[in-house]
Amino acid sequence: MSKQSYAHETVAWAKQRLDDVDAIISEVEKTTDRLADGARKEAEAALTRLRESQVKLQQYFDELRAEANAVTRGGEEIQDKLDAEWVEVEGAFQSFLSAAKDHAETVRDVIVARAQAQHQSWEASLKDLRERAEDAVEKARGEWDVAIKRLSDEAEKFQARIGDAKDAGDESWSAVKTGLAEAKTVHDRTIQKIKDAFSKLF
Repeated sequence: MSKQSYAHETVAWAKQRLDDVDAIISEVEKTTDRLADGARKEAEAALTRLRESQVKLQQYFDELRAEANAVTRGGEEIQDKLDAEWVEVEGAFQSFLSAAKDHAETVRDVIVARAQAQHQSWEASLKDLRERAEDAVEKARGEWDVAIKRLSDEAEKFQARIGDAKDAGDESWSAVKTGLAEAKTVHDRTIQKIKDAFSKLF
């Protein structure tokens, strides 16, 4: 995987996590008041942890986006920080679920909100991948069309020369063979560019 695609993938991963924690916090804030006193204290403590993690995740995400443009090894270091902070988010989320275990509707609301945030992030990632794939294929198709047009032009010139001359000599056949070899090279290069473009997407 290239550094560029790694950086892009890491930014997308970080954005998904940020959306996820935003959705969790939003729903936890709405539901904490429904809990009994003891459970509410636990839930508020979990909410505090979630907010602290949210601030750090936002900071890391902003750093990562800045680093991704330069494609430096800093992206990998920030990925490690994100991974570590995500462990804290999951721990705080589990603490909240434990505190709210007697309130099935509250737990359901938070889990549904999180699932919706994840779904939206995945859809956005798929849309981005689809658009990049379409761009890569379109560019390769354009290069292929230019190569075919050039081959077609050479074939027409050759046909005209044959029509003018009674005998197409070695030089004419050599030009045809060269044109076909060039077309094959362009074709192979175009196919490789398409393959390379797709390998960068995944």
